[in-house]
Amino acid sequence: MNDSFFLENKKVLITGILSGLGRYCYEYIGGIGITRNTSQADIDHIIQTGGVDAIIHCAFNSQNRIDSESLYSYVRDNVLLTHELVSIPHKKFIFVSSVDVYPKNDSFHNEHEIIKIDDIKNIYGITKLMSESIIRKYSKNYLIMRATALLGKYSRKNSLLKIIEDDDVDLTLSKESTFNYVLHSDILDFIKFSLDNDLNGIYNIASSDNVTLSEVAYLLKKKVKFGTYVYNVGDIDNSKVSSAFPVFKRTSKDTISRFLER
Repeated sequence: MNDSFFLENKKVLITGILSGLGRYCYEYIGGIGITRNTSQADIDHIIQTGGVDAIIHCAFNSQNRIDSESLYSYVRDNVLLTHELVSIPHKKFIFVSSVDVYPKNDSFHNEHEIIKIDDIKNIYGITKLMSESIIRKYSKNYLIMRATALLGKYSRKNSLLKIIEDDDVDLTLSKESTFNYVLHSDILDFIKFSLDNDLNGIYNIASSDNVTLSEVAYLLKKKVKFGTYVYNVGDIDNSKVSSAFPVFKRTSKDTISRFLER
């Protein structure tokens, strides 16, 4: 794990510390951890004591099925929390967004793309883009990371982990589904690099190519019962991040192999 000059004796706030990338970052960086149980009094205290040097916002509500009864809590966790966080005085705001903000079409998606909201097919992507908009409006120094599928020791059980860990693999996704994978450890190293070098703006965080689930099954020598739903991560331009941080020049298959070595 790369060291960081910025993080020495700095006050860092991290959200989403109970799972996934947030937990991983908090484990290695420490600082102030924010969860759903953090009180408003605690937030007010952070503000009253001068804020923080950096906010690393990893939290999101991963609920898949949203209806009229659950919509408010979903929006609260994925949009309103972002608005609350940017009100905390900070020198740097780092947000873990997603490539799902891009429309699912044949375009080569880069960070300069003007995204039409009507073209985004899921509420997850829409709320991520809403949070991006809030950050761009209210933070003077931000880094937005539009990430592909994340792999690490605290990853949620996704299709890849099912193929790796389960004996009888039964997926709803089709074998033609395409994914792009990046490691928690590489993202954390990039966060440290961005803090030390004051990178800002929007970066697609992706490996150099995609991989299909059938290729994953072949790579892992696993027999898989596939479904019919086709997920396509899209054609993601990672040239900006790989030029700044060459670890992302690796392929998705290389990333999976490195994950298996953990």
